[in-house]
Amino acid sequence: MKNIYFYYLAFIFPGVALALFWKEVPPNLALAGLILYVFVYRSFIDGWRLSTKGVIEKKDIWKLVIPGMRGKYFKELYTNK
Repeated sequence: MKNIYFYYLAFIFPGVALALFWKEVPPNLALAGLILYVFVYRSFIDGWRLSTKGVIEKKDIWKLVIPGMRGKYFKELYTNK
């Protein structure tokens, strides 16, 4: 996922959708959705971008679940360089 616009769309859209339907779903389901979004979905999307750019290997995508690992790759994730 080298296209920065597609990357931003891929991680912002589900978060916005979750926020819009937050009060419409039961609290347990909303919390489960938030946890899945933060720890599973975002880790996968960020790992996929880093893997595509050649920063990390595909087998190391799971390491982005560890708190603070995304900060290590901040420049590579959120800029076009």
